[in-house]
Amino acid sequence: MKFLIPALVLLVILPGLSAAEQKPLVREDFAFGMDLTINGRNAIYSLLMPAQVYQDCVRSDLGDLRVFNASNPVPHLLRPQLEKENMRPAQAVPFFPLSGNLEESGSPPGLRISIGHNGTIISLRPSRVGISRKTVTAYLIDASGLEQQADWLELFWSGQEQNFSTSVRVESSQDLNSWKTVVHSTALAELDFGGQRLVRRRIRVRIKGQYLRISWPSGKDGVTLSAIRAGYDRKEQARSRTVISLKGTRDPKPAPGRISYLYDSHGFFPVDQLHIRLPQKNSLARTTIFSKANEQAPWRRRASLLAYQLMLDGTSLASEIQNINSTRDRFWRLEMEDTGGSEPPVLELGWLPGELVFMAQGDEPFTLAYGRAGLARARYEVDRLLAALDPLREKKLVGEARVGKQILLGGEDMLVPAVEIPWKRWLLWVGLILGVLVVGIMALQLFREMQREKE
Repeated sequence: MKFLIPALVLLVILPGLSAAEQKPLVREDFAFGMDLTINGRNAIYSLLMPAQVYQDCVRSDLGDLRVFNASNPVPHLLRPQLEKENMRPAQAVPFFPLSGNLEESGSPPGLRISIGHNGTIISLRPSRVGISRKTVTAYLIDASGLEQQADWLELFWSGQEQNFSTSVRVESSQDLNSWKTVVHSTALAELDFGGQRLVRRRIRVRIKGQYLRISWPSGKDGVTLSAIRAGYDRKEQARSRTVISLKGTRDPKPAPGRISYLYDSHGFFPVDQLHIRLPQKNSLARTTIFSKANEQAPWRRRASLLAYQLMLDGTSLASEIQNINSTRDRFWRLEMEDTGGSEPPVLELGWLPGELVFMAQGDEPFTLAYGRAGLARARYEVDRLLAALDPLREKKLVGEARVGKQILLGGEDMLVPAVEIPWKRWLLWVGLILGVLVVGIMALQLFREMQREKE
């Protein structure tokens, strides 16, 4: 029985050895870091995540990121800047045709405008007999009925030929006397071009004044507006994005009859907007965009859109930004018809940096550390704390942290998974086997003693 004592001691020590191996993280366990500066008066601080962090983290969810005080990690949370909201529906706005030459001080000469007590235009009529109404030169838009500031106008027209294009100017006024140009020139079009149909009806303009005036040079050709709508962007769409411009390389294995270009963003950016810049002027192409998280993953379709770069009446007409579902995929592919071009299009990715929130526990300095292979995502309760606060209290509680330049901590070796001998697993198996043997030997000894007592 004496040899059982060392075995039992080993069984007791093994769990302790395994637990002792779980060392607390330090800053040097991460490849890179950034110094965080705080004012010291708040319990919680936040900052917008720098682009370098998205490029140098190993995990796509930035799970290999920690915030340290002078010695230990502190609770933190990474969250998006804005929550999604429902889209406000576009609404029709009243508009009135204007004829004749426009004066700098206001409307065409000889035009009388009646306005209600709330600023709404009631009627427009000539003040003198003989004023021609045949040729429309502009349209007056009454936006006084809008409850909130609109982000764009959408125009519908009639009387055009098969291919229609025009350039317009947009002016704004509060009193119909003083006008300010808010859009100097923008193109509208309805074209059949290269086997594709292109319709451009929207004018991006923030409607701040009560009245707008749109020049309409196509009035001389008999084209008239039939409807105008004012529309709204979602808050997360209206927020200005950081844009990454990527140059592609030719895909050596495209689909038959197609041409593909490959792009690498070199990071896990939360992309939710796309834009394609074609290399040649007066070109148009139907494109499909794919992405994937890594080189081994399958391609996933993100968007199909019509990309174009046209010159109409001296005004450039380029394809608009496309909103997509947010993705952190690193690799992208653009697929289009093979038109014989050799230069790849430029793929522009728009992304909105996340907000890092951390608790100012312990002593300064605070450091943002990131880039560690094989590290699991941290779990903290900061999100529950913030969810329990109303927006006003959160604004007072959360201070703003300033982030410094990137510094080297553990170096790029931390980005590569370490090859370790799994001695802990082996010890646990040895302990398990020893435990079975000990129990078996004890049972055998007990059986022999019982036999001796019977004899």
